[in-house]
Amino acid sequence: MFEELKVLLLVAIRNLALHKVKTLVVGGILLVGSFLVVFGLSLLGSVESTMSQSIIGSVAGHLQVYSSDARDDLALFGSGFFGRDDLGEINKFEDVKAEILKNENVSDVVPLGFENALLGRGNLLDDLFERFRATVKARSEKDIASMIETIKVNLRTVRSDLENELKISSIPDDIKKQIVDVEQALSDDFWLKLKQDPESVLIFLESKIAPLSGEKEPLYLRYMGTNPAQFAEVFKKFKIVDGENIPAGERGILLSQRIYETQVKNIVARGFDNLRKGVIEQRKKIAEDISLKTIASDLPKQYLEVVVYLSGEKRSEIAAQLKGFLKADENELEPLMKKFLTVDDSNFEERFSYFYKTIAPSIRLYPFKVGDTINLRSYTRSGFLKTVPLKIHGLYQFSGLESSDLAGAFNFVDMVSYRELYGRMSSEGQKELEELRKEVSVKPIESGSLEDSLFGGDVTLETRSDDNAKTAGLPRENAVLEFKRAATEKYDTAELNSGLVINAAILLKNPRRLNSTRIELEKQLADANMKLKVVDWKQASGTLGQLVSVIRAVLLIAVGIILIVAMAIINNAIMMTTLERTREIGTLRAIGAQRSFVLKMFFVETLTIGLLATFLGAVLAVIFVSILGTRGIASPSDFVSFLFGGPRLYPTFSTTIAVVAPIVVAALALVFTLYPAFMASRISPAAAMQDRE
Repeated sequence: MFEELKVLLLVAIRNLALHKVKTLVVGGILLVGSFLVVFGLSLLGSVESTMSQSIIGSVAGHLQVYSSDARDDLALFGSGFFGRDDLGEINKFEDVKAEILKNENVSDVVPLGFENALLGRGNLLDDLFERFRATVKARSEKDIASMIETIKVNLRTVRSDLENELKISSIPDDIKKQIVDVEQALSDDFWLKLKQDPESVLIFLESKIAPLSGEKEPLYLRYMGTNPAQFAEVFKKFKIVDGENIPAGERGILLSQRIYETQVKNIVARGFDNLRKGVIEQRKKIAEDISLKTIASDLPKQYLEVVVYLSGEKRSEIAAQLKGFLKADENELEPLMKKFLTVDDSNFEERFSYFYKTIAPSIRLYPFKVGDTINLRSYTRSGFLKTVPLKIHGLYQFSGLESSDLAGAFNFVDMVSYRELYGRMSSEGQKELEELRKEVSVKPIESGSLEDSLFGGDVTLETRSDDNAKTAGLPRENAVLEFKRAATEKYDTAELNSGLVINAAILLKNPRRLNSTRIELEKQLADANMKLKVVDWKQASGTLGQLVSVIRAVLLIAVGIILIVAMAIINNAIMMTTLERTREIGTLRAIGAQRSFVLKMFFVETLTIGLLATFLGAVLAVIFVSILGTRGIASPSDFVSFLFGGPRLYPTFSTTIAVVAPIVVAALALVFTLYPAFMASRISPAAAMQDRE
């Protein structure tokens, strides 16, 4: 047996050396096939690993639990459809948490719930008049005079826009009235009233003039209710970059640093930031890239977003600096600012630097900052618009995912505020309502007796009027009916882990037991009569979580097609070689070689070249992956950076894949060698004689 194998191996090596073309073709194909399989699966495995860390480490946890009555599937990063997902409710989170924690592999359970809110941002004149009101209140004559000049400059721009609109409007009377209001605000007589009756002047500006500037596009915020302290402790990627986490027992909101920079920031500054990313970081040209060209063309139109914040000496100072910087003849700030904001590839870097060094410090880059209170508006589940004032305690981001829009999609609020926006009353609110009921003697009414309760039932409507009747049931003269405002900024921390939640993140001690733990929890919750679904992080993240599975399927199909084509080529190459070796095989048969020997000879040849080529391909793939693992693969977009777990992917290879993949490819080549080998084994000694003749 061993001697035969030795002979077969020597013959195989000799034949491979003799038939160099066939050896190179077959070996090259197998090398490339093995390289693609090892490299592709290693890259995919690295992406799956980094993406799982991004999703698990941000908001998903290892598992998610939500109501089995939900009409929609849980999709933390969006289901891909518009509208509000119906995920049902978990009304007694404390019971669910206690039951889940009974599982030995569960380390923690974090309450969650997410919705969308609207944040109105007013307009430019709103901001200007707000600052003017503060200036008037401070009674600084110099600052007031400076602000009045700034207001007049902006009003002239508004008047010019209205006059242009009047030329094409189908309702000219309304616009004419607006122009009259602007003319009144521009008149000297109007401003003379400021000393005698400042409030009437301010009210006129805020009610009549401010709306003429139109509304800024409202900011849509996706917010998630949770236990802030627990969330920060459990999700290690979470970090506060400005301010502080929401203190225990206090209401508030944590804004995403990503949203703060890309949606809240002054629109001119955002334009410069976006151009910088494209021009400097991505090495694109404004003149060649459509998106950059659009941003650049829109930038000069936003000049009012800068000049509205400049008044008095600062206005004159910036105008003088711009005149020198641009080497322009104009003296007025508005045309100078328009010219400055007209950027192209030749001047962008210089103007970007100048904007942040000279202009940005003099304007309001952000409409609100840490420590301010914003009014979050959201529709409750019953369809009513609910507004809740929340203090911005800080800005957050997830480590390694700073540039990802997906990772920064959420803004976090305390669970008590979330419930209020959702439409559930807090315990403070319930106490307040109960006090009101007692104060005004409210009694519950059964639906069946509603009419009797409203209209008196059997009580006679005609009654004798006397002093006792008049005063019966009414408050005493000195009694005061008070509406005690709930202490909405404070709450009992126990409320965070009790009551309503929509879903909850489950963190595991041993993530390798994810599937078995999920099955255990489903059974455990079912036995406790809790109608809940338990899903893993892939399913919980929606279409995003299925992306890796789709990529894996596409990759495997593509590699499969490539390998099948490659094997067909190998099959043809061996077939051609077999025909060329007819005399050689016939001679072997003539000197006593059995058909089984010829068959084994072909198998050993294919196996020898197959193993050598495929393992060489695997080694090259491992070397290539190792190099990329050191240098990293730059993310081409913000979305891909979420999949990469950061701005660069550092792939790693799997030893199992590096060993198994070459063997599988070599075995596949062996299968495609069967037919040519059987053909070769059927060649008779007579064929060798015929070939010689």
